[in-house]
Amino acid sequence: ARRTLVSASLATLATFLDTTILFVAFPDISATFSDTGASQLSWVLNAYTIVFAALLIPAGKLADRFGHRRAFLAGSTAFTVASMACGLAPTAEILILFRIVQAVGAAPLIPASLALVMHAFTRDQLPREVAIWGVAGAVAGALGPTLGAAIVESLGWRWAFYINLPVGLYTVLAGRRNLAESS
Repeated sequence: ARRTLVSASLATLATFLDTTILFVAFPDISATFSDTGASQLSWVLNAYTIVFAALLIPAGKLADRFGHRRAFLAGSTAFTVASMACGLAPTAEILILFRIVQAVGAAPLIPASLALVMHAFTRDQLPREVAIWGVAGAVAGALGPTLGAAIVESLGWRWAFYINLPVGLYTVLAGRRNLAESS
């Protein structure tokens, strides 16, 4: 159950961190793709947020129907691969495309991870464990700008995406070993 909570919380952290960290990286992304207009480049931020929000409820329904573990692993894999592709993106258009893919992967992570936590713990343990899971999302909101600034200043904007890779690899590999299917 603890391993389920760790995987679910890390996925939640990465999902919400990705929403906040790019606000700090945006000026550097704009400088890299200076030939792209500001209104088009704003889709680097907006595409993720809009697609993530639009798919959150349908992704939860699909996770309920086809299995929370399956949805979690598929979402985590897509999010991780898309994060790598975003970091490697040679053009703004490709970056925007993979931000959309990243959001498609992120959408099932929230409802599936919560369902997995709720399935892994007894009823009397749930308030504490769900609170811990929720704190991961809150910490991401607080950490995003500070962590984003440190990463962008020291390593460059592409690392705002690469930091998702270790978390994604962990959630996929540990998830395959430790998560029990529920629906």
